[in-house]
Amino acid sequence: MKLLVQWVDLRGGFASPVAFETDVIDQDTGKKVGFVVAERSPRARHISLFGGKYQGDFESREECDAFARGVEAVLNHMVAADEEQEASEAA
Repeated sequence: MKLLVQWVDLRGGFASPVAFETDVIDQDTGKKVGFVVAERSPRARHISLFGGKYQGDFESREECDAFARGVEAVLNHMVAADEEQEASEAA
């Protein structure tokens, strides 16, 4: 699994608060696995992955990306451990 958080550039001459919702895609399968709601003012980002199972609120894009990478790492580790256990049971 490799998660891609898609972003919208929130810089610009917006007269009122602006919010965008973008997708989080699993690059291995091409499927949408979550979303990010980003607000320009107040500066806030909410990320939800896998049907709301993993959620967080952050101030920066970098924090949001780091959260997605952390979820990705844990899930990849869990899948690898399951595959290793199945292989040892089959032997």
